[in-house]
Amino acid sequence: MARQDTLREELLKQNGIAPGTSSGVAEEILARDAARVRRLKRVTAASWIVFLICLIVAVCIQAIVRPPQDYFAPAAIIIVQAVLLICVSLTISLYVRERTLTMRQLQARLASIEAYLKKMAEKEKE
Repeated sequence: MARQDTLREELLKQNGIAPGTSSGVAEEILARDAARVRRLKRVTAASWIVFLICLIVAVCIQAIVRPPQDYFAPAAIIIVQAVLLICVSLTISLYVRERTLTMRQLQARLASIEAYLKKMAEKEKE
């Protein structure tokens, strides 16, 4: 039992900073990051919709225009590929931002647990 108490004391002394003092700042940062992720989700969804529209328009124009124009097909392919590249980039960025937000939320929760353990240890000393 003494070993567990020693371990707990060492864990509590590890940072030397009272984590409860910056909880307001942490909540503000998390709220800002969550808003950023929501905006990025909307932009990513809109980019995929634009990609689908570009693809449908390119196929429809190619089917409507007779005889096929030599300049339209390469231009359409380049435009569709560029929009697809943007969509994929935004999707990867969204994934990374969501993971970062989740990790920050976990860190904030662990800091609050650490603060609670520190308060418990102080109460036991008294």
